[in-house]
Amino acid sequence: MNSPVLSGASHWSDRRGVASRRADHMSVMAWSAGKLCLLIALACLAMNGMAHTWKTAGGFSMDFENLPITVEPLAPNVYYVHGSGGNMVLAVGEEGALLVDNEFRELNARLQATFKSLHPAPLKYVFNTHWHWDHTGMNEDLALGGAIILAHEQSRARMLTTQHHAFLDQTSPPVAKAALPVLTFPRAMSLHLNGESIQFFYTTDAHTDGDAIAWFPRSNVVHMGDLYISELYPIIDINSGGDINGYAPAIDAVLAVIDDKTRVVPGHGRVGSKADLVAYRQMIVTIRDRVAAMLDDGQTLEAVLAANPSREFDPDWASDRVGPQDWVTMVYQSLIRNRAAAGTAAPAG
Repeated sequence: MNSPVLSGASHWSDRRGVASRRADHMSVMAWSAGKLCLLIALACLAMNGMAHTWKTAGGFSMDFENLPITVEPLAPNVYYVHGSGGNMVLAVGEEGALLVDNEFRELNARLQATFKSLHPAPLKYVFNTHWHWDHTGMNEDLALGGAIILAHEQSRARMLTTQHHAFLDQTSPPVAKAALPVLTFPRAMSLHLNGESIQFFYTTDAHTDGDAIAWFPRSNVVHMGDLYISELYPIIDINSGGDINGYAPAIDAVLAVIDDKTRVVPGHGRVGSKADLVAYRQMIVTIRDRVAAMLDDGQTLEAVLAANPSREFDPDWASDRVGPQDWVTMVYQSLIRNRAAAGTAAPAG
């Protein structure tokens, strides 16, 4: 029996934007200002009768003892698994199991029992697509059980220090030592396990500055983490180095290797297809370009929100978690941060 082998990979490469990283410290002040503008704009919209109730975004039940655990086969010995939080992919075989992302710690016992029911192989590797707690909450327990945690180097760096998620207004302390990834990479890594060469790669800062993708070429399955959210507007974690301009390059890197039969696993929501990912990219790029054009004209956040640049996308993508104004504000603030890093003045007002 062949043993699994970890190796470096160089065919996925990109350079992190230095200006974007240096501008991280500006994001808290920029976001706070944006929140104030957003409150003013929302009040104006409500007064004008434009309030709307959007669809409910599920997937985050806190009834840990009773919530259903969903399992869907994606390919032979590769499964989609979800309880509450981020979507997971479990790949199993005689050489051991790999888990891509995990969920809240309270679900550890139930989820591990689910994994064992699918295959008795020990869980040897856990890959984190990024640092957020709804994708890494079981890290410590899985590591103490013998699993090796892998992630992009910036995800480990985020876990080492206190983080504040501005949009959710949540602060996360440093994680326990056992919960930290012990194998990290700057651009790419391959894991050779059960006859498949699984590729982990980073392209650009987007949802955070440590987003990494897991690609199973033989099984034709890709897990994109929160770079891709199915049928919902995503969240740009600006305080974690997230950047609206990074989404398209990251998505394009995936589109270049998948086909119409690929199962595309998002960070949240139903499993999608290449066509779904193309539609998601179109939504992001269209709204970003509209907001950027209004910024070029010197328009303030209030003016941008009043123009409703996401209007035709809202019925399909807006939710009670991230509404149109939330999404457009994140896009605006991300662009403002990039321009501040480049020395471009923000619109007055």
